[in-house]
Amino acid sequence: MIKNYGDRYHLIDKKALEDKKLDKDQLVEFVKTSGISEIGKNYNIVSIIGSQSTGKSTLLNQLFGTKFDVQNRQQSVGQTTVGIWISKDVQNNVVVLDVEGSDSVERKSGENMVENQTALMALAMSHCFIINVFLNALGQHTSCQLSIIKIIMQQNLKLFQQDSVKHIIFVVRDWDEDANYEEASRRLNGYLLNIWNEIPKPDQYKETDFHELFSVQVVTLVYYKMKKEFADQTNELHSKLANQQDPNFIFKDYDYEKNVRWSDMPQYLSNIWEVISNNKDLNLPNEKILISNMRCQQIKLEALEGVKQLNEDLNNRVRTKFVDNFAKECQTIMNIATKIYDKDARDYHIEVYKEKEKELKDELINRFYTYFQKQIEQLKQYYMNMLSENLETLKRESIYNLPDKLNELDMLKLQFEEQLSQSVIEKGLWQEEDHIKYFKQQFDNHLKAFVEAQLANFKQQLDNIIKSECDKIVSQQVLNISPKFWLQIETDYYSMIFDKYQKYEVLLTGLRVQQKQIEDYLNKFEEDCFHNLKQVIAVASGRFKDQLFQQFKAQFVRASDGQPRNWQKLTEEEIFHFYTDARDKVFSLLDLLRIRKIKFIKQSANLKQKAKTLIITSSQKVQYEMSSDADSDDVVLNDVFYTQVKMQLAEDIDVQYQDAIQKHKQDFLQNIPKPFWFLLLFFMYDDVLRWMGNPLLLYPILIILCFIGFCIAIGLHSLPKLAFQWVFKTLNQAVIPLIFGGISKLKGS
Repeated sequence: MIKNYGDRYHLIDKKALEDKKLDKDQLVEFVKTSGISEIGKNYNIVSIIGSQSTGKSTLLNQLFGTKFDVQNRQQSVGQTTVGIWISKDVQNNVVVLDVEGSDSVERKSGENMVENQTALMALAMSHCFIINVFLNALGQHTSCQLSIIKIIMQQNLKLFQQDSVKHIIFVVRDWDEDANYEEASRRLNGYLLNIWNEIPKPDQYKETDFHELFSVQVVTLVYYKMKKEFADQTNELHSKLANQQDPNFIFKDYDYEKNVRWSDMPQYLSNIWEVISNNKDLNLPNEKILISNMRCQQIKLEALEGVKQLNEDLNNRVRTKFVDNFAKECQTIMNIATKIYDKDARDYHIEVYKEKEKELKDELINRFYTYFQKQIEQLKQYYMNMLSENLETLKRESIYNLPDKLNELDMLKLQFEEQLSQSVIEKGLWQEEDHIKYFKQQFDNHLKAFVEAQLANFKQQLDNIIKSECDKIVSQQVLNISPKFWLQIETDYYSMIFDKYQKYEVLLTGLRVQQKQIEDYLNKFEEDCFHNLKQVIAVASGRFKDQLFQQFKAQFVRASDGQPRNWQKLTEEEIFHFYTDARDKVFSLLDLLRIRKIKFIKQSANLKQKAKTLIITSSQKVQYEMSSDADSDDVVLNDVFYTQVKMQLAEDIDVQYQDAIQKHKQDFLQNIPKPFWFLLLFFMYDDVLRWMGNPLLLYPILIILCFIGFCIAIGLHSLPKLAFQWVFKTLNQAVIPLIFGGISKLKGS
């Protein structure tokens, strides 16, 4: 049989196992022809163990470019690697050992010793030990090679001087995104630490920390058919093992002077293999223990087969729905398997019997844990769906009913916790407290999101209500502007807002909003209410002029009894007195609104809690005031707007006054006989025609007409009216009396 293929060498083959010695001559030849001898001491050795036909050789070929034989997937599964093969990284000074797979069906009963010897040989040579394990096999002692590692750790302390840290890398295959890396790492490290604590140690190592002697890493690889991602991950692992420039290079602190030169390695390895193969100082069990191991292992497998159908049934049910009394069903399966095992195994060696019984329970617990994870997901999904359905119903409820409804929803968390406690076969075994904590956090976050959404809708409704209330408060005062205008707005607004503020605060507390968030909500509420008030007042200020004008008319046009004044019976002095009195009153009210500003004065509130739900305030929470403080930017009626309003108001008031005077003067004109107007027109018609023919008269008339049109176009409708009133007033006071005086003289003559 060929041992030396040039690029790889069968270091431990069947002959070496049988003869208990290496073929040193062929090993020397391989070291020379492969070029390994040229690397001297500057090298690292990496070996791999794992279950049979799990792709160890394939992984090494992918990592280091070696050419170890791999399983032909078209043929039946069987053993590809026998003993130990050795090769070298094609580019770097890394020597690779491909170790025979464990759990070999080709090996006869009782030949587990070979597996242990090859693994021990590999560890004796290696600086780094790769343990190949699949994700779905985590927790199974055989698949994780923990039983072999237990022997390796123990014998390593006995046989080899521990002058450097051994690196152990668990490569977890077929990793998926749903798996929990921290849980896998914690579990594997925990198993190693437990083994370390259990094994007997020489005196010099009894107080030694495990991590002083072994460096453990957990690396995950996706399914190998996911070629790009698998290649990226293996390249990253290769860089850690071979690239000295990589910041994560695991051998960066290694002292290469401690290595044996490869030219001397054949003799060194021959000596090591002789010690291992002859079981020197290994304290291996005697023949009786070997037989007990073999039979108890077989009985354990029979017990597992005896409950296989029950396991499959439980697994199938938990895939679709959570299982009531899950823990009881698991315990039933455990009891049946233990009974099967105990019936045939109790007569064998007591320590072996107990060890295999523990392995049986551990394997079942590992399977139950897989089911338990599905049970947890089903429970979470069920109760989160229940929560979603209840919250959908609560959307139609008044928000003030939500605090009580939230208390009712808390029962779902208690029900989940109860169901979870009925799913655990041993308290604390499966970190159920962490699952409960995570579920409650997820549950509360869902509730919080719902409450925030409801509060957002409620806030919009509340904002509309506040706007409406502010509009009512301000409108009532605008309809009758008085010296108490601002004071009454303050009083009414504060009364309204304080009541809603207290109710809002109690609601937020009932909805379990955090205190800091409550303060934020209330501060925003204050700001929004204040903003609404300013907006309403700003809009209402546009009605100030019209309202003040109406109040002027009410005082000027009507007497104290509410009846219209008879201007014809009043003198001009009396009309002017009523005019100035009403004008001064409305202007004083306008001055009250001038440069008016609004600002808040905030006070800290001392909250007292009564019983468990009622919260009252011991002092008022917030106040605000309206003032003419010049340093505030919240101006309601500024100087520009005030001046504009006053000018328009003065204009309208003056028109009203002129109208009163005109009505007063109409009495004089009405006393002139109508025939006299016809007589005047008869004597003056030729003069009117002459005036129209005179440019000095025609052009002023056209200018007056253009002036009237321009005023109308730019919106100053009242300006022509005022001009004509002034002209009419002048005519009444000067021209018309002069005309009628001349007519009187004509009559006299």
